[in-house]
Formats: sequence, C-alpha cells, structure tokens
Amino acid sequence: MNHTILIVDDEDDICMILAYSLQQAGYQTFVAHSAEEALHFLQITQHKIHLILLDVMMDQMSGTDMIRYMQEQQMHIPPVIFLTALSTEANILQGFSLGADDYITKPFHISEVLARTAAVIRRTNYDPNPLPIDNTSTNENVVEYLGVSINKNDMSLTVDGTPVTITRKEIDLLCYLLTHRGQVLSRQRLLDEVWDDNGFVLERTVDVHITHLRRKLGPYGKHIITKSGYGYMFEN
Repeated sequence: MNHTILIVDDEDDICMILAYSLQQAGYQTFVAHSAEEALHFLQITQHKIHLILLDVMMDQMSGTDMIRYMQEQQMHIPPVIFLTALSTEANILQGFSLGADDYITKPFHISEVLARTAAVIRRTNYDPNPLPIDNTSTNENVVEYLGVSINKNDMSLTVDGTPVTITRKEIDLLCYLLTHRGQVLSRQRLLDEVWDDNGFVLERTVDVHITHLRRKLGPYGKHIITKSGYGYMFEN
C-alpha cells in the first residue's frame, strides 16, 4: 500500500525537496503552504492521510496551534512529525504533549526524515498491545475498563459516556496501561513500548502524558498510580 503524507511548510524549497524525496521512496504526497491550507485540505480530502510532516513556525497559524485547533474541533488527527528549528527541551516536550509522534529539528538530512517517516508509519499501522486481562473487555478496535472506553477506529475516548478530546499518543499510552493493569511499568519501558525507537523522547515526556491522562480520565485518573523512583501502574 502506498502511504500518503501531507507536507505542511511555508518554505517552497523545503516542500519541494520533501515531496520529491518521499515520492522517490514510494509515498504519495500532498503539500500545503500554511496551516490554514492544510486544515482546509484535511476537511475536504477523500484520501486517507497516514502522516503529517508539520512545520512549527509559520507566518499566521503555527503548527502547534493547528494541532490544538484540530483537538478543539475534535477532528481526526493523523500521526504527526514536527519539523522545526526550535530544539530546546521545552519545545520538544510541548510537541510531544500535543501528541506528536516524532520531532525533527532543522536543518535536517533527508535520510533522517525518510527513516523517521518509515518508523512512525510502521509504528502507527501496527498495534503491539496484547489482549487485556480480567474485566477489561476488548475487540479488535475497542478497549474498555469501568467507565473508560477507547475506540481505536477513530482514536476516541469516552469517560462515563462523555466524549473526551485526546491525542493519539495519549490513546496509545492509555491502551498500554490498561492492558498491563496491575503491572509496575518503568518510564523507560513505556518509552520503549509506546514511543518505540524515537530518539528525541525524554523520560519527562511520560510524566507530561500521565498528567494529561489523569485529568482527562476524571474519577478514573486515580487508578494511575505513581511508583516513586520507578514509573507508573494502572491499579485495579
């Protein structure tokens, strides 16, 4: 299957280089020169977008603002790799807290972009989560426990029947916690299993995502227990 990638960057040269290189690697590509153009395209396209390569700093709406807008509007968000010259720890953590699947700093080598693109597409099109145990129920696309229900088809979460806005990475993390209930999971294990081979991810990224999950799960957030000096556990 030819995977389809949306390139969003306001620099023509970067768009041309990325589009050409990705097409040579076998991908189908579309290009948007602003966040606004990308949002319009995503609303009207009939193509399934497998990945967005998204510049952060653009003239009007930034890449991070684009993702926040999509979350607020409860739009489907494909996997995202941020492309940016902002490379501080705070910038990286902000990107991952919004649900980014990877973060590539400019200037970049096209070989790195191709490798990370392949890794993210491979990761997000393969579900490593085992079947849940005990009274966590599941089918191919749904994971449920108590009043928490995750639908992996549309990457949605409901808590006691109420829809909750959630990022793809938060979904992945919550699924892993739920399907390993009762197990103490180190931050490194969560990074290895949920973020896979992403070299830019920091252990603090796990803490940020756990904080967001606790808030979004409402009364069920208390089931995510901190094991001081080690990691986290989803308690029965």
